[in-house]
Amino acid sequence: MGGHHDNLLKDPAIEEWIWMRQNTNRYFKINRRTAPALLMMGVAIPVATFYFAFSTQDKVDLKPAAKKAWAQAYAESK
Repeated sequence: MGGHHDNLLKDPAIEEWIWMRQNTNRYFKINRRTAPALLMMGVAIPVATFYFAFSTQDKVDLKPAAKKAWAQAYAESK
């Protein structure tokens, strides 16, 4: 099933990109370029999600509009 994959052509640029992507922990440094993205993904998005969830916690009614449960309505339709 698996077979041999030695006959595939490998692009050196793609192989280098894959290696760098798998080893980002070796090269990542916090600087002016990476700090905004780090703050956005690590602080702003979780805080915004928590605020939205907390502010709409009891304001949304998730009950079905029909008075019957869906299983009862399905059983009666047969």
